[in-house]
Amino acid sequence: RLQARWKDKPIALMPNEYRLLRYLMEQPGHVFSRGQLIAALGKNEQPIDERTVDAWVSRLRRALRDVGAGYPLRTVRSLGYVLDKP
Repeated sequence: RLQARWKDKPIALMPNEYRLLRYLMEQPGHVFSRGQLIAALGKNEQPIDERTVDAWVSRLRRALRDVGAGYPLRTVRSLGYVLDKP
């Protein structure tokens, strides 16, 4: 079982949010569009509304905030999302 942690605290994530966090952490500081994130999570075989990414991001932000990680995941207007470099 895979688990994300922040300062030894487990981060409660669903599978899509875990994969999203992992992908964003591999390239911090890079802005990804919703379409790129859907493809990166392997979800482009089934039709997925791009706004679904907004729900994943919202849940991921909440989980990060709940463990004290702050707000490292930003929205870049008209472009997508970025995980800020630590």
